Amino acid sequence: MRERVIDPVSHTVYKSLPEFLDTEERPSGILTVMHGGMPIDVLHDPRGFNTTTVFFQAAVTRPDIQFPVFSGRMISAKMPTNRVHIGDPSLYLSKDLGLGWYAGNRYQALQDVLTEIICHLIPDCQRIVLFGASGGGFAALYYASRLPGALAVPVNPQTNLARYRRLPVDRYGRLAWGLEGERLCSQIPAVTDLVTHYKDQQSTRVWYVQNTGDSTHLERQFTPFMDGLTAGHSVTPVLIDGPEGHRPPPRPQLTAVLAAAVEGDDVPSL
Repeated sequence: MRERVIDPVSHTVYKSLPEFLDTEERPSGILTVMHGGMPIDVLHDPRGFNTTTVFFQAAVTRPDIQFPVFSGRMISAKMPTNRVHIGDPSLYLSKDLGLGWYAGNRYQALQDVLTEIICHLIPDCQRIVLFGASGGGFAALYYASRLPGALAVPVNPQTNLARYRRLPVDRYGRLAWGLEGERLCSQIPAVTDLVTHYKDQQSTRVWYVQNTGDSTHLERQFTPFMDGLTAGHSVTPVLIDGPEGHRPPPRPQLTAVLAAAVEGDDVPSL
């Protein structure tokens, strides 16, 4: 189990999911919900705005990084939004696990549990934006489909884990679920294929941000996802020319897209 470093001054711990859901208070700071014997860490930053943005982390690749990891703080610092930053609890299972797609593990049916946590944290009157890159983009897409009226802004996301690189998927299956072998993704008791999942999600709004320089994701993740959508879908592709490889688009353009989502614009701005 990874070591976590949390300042107790701004830390609230709930012994179980029911205890968290039973409280009416939504304090700021790091909220830890214990579930399945493991912590789910959330950085809650209510700032008095009418929009709340939920941030999901991409893969953790630095061996010296301090947990819990909360992404999206810098890009959203000056935006008029409340913020919910969620760490992926599956990464606590092993120092060798850097990517879990917020899809859960053998101790946590996370896709259901995290939906409940997000719904409880965000008042019904709020507009919700979900943002993440790569594996965090997968999460933004999935959880938006569980939150009516939400807008997902995924960046270079994986949309089908079976079409992603085998090594990180195999590592996730083995370390998070204790699963190995062929057709691994079909063994995982969670949604791992958003191409199929989104065929029934016409009303879920998505601004799908894709760096055109990321040729592998463009071919294996973006194109099958877009081709699989049915008539009447609510997905807007946002293609941005950027650096080659699996890297985000230039920061100014990415910031502009997220800012437009936070402001409630009808279409993304570049």
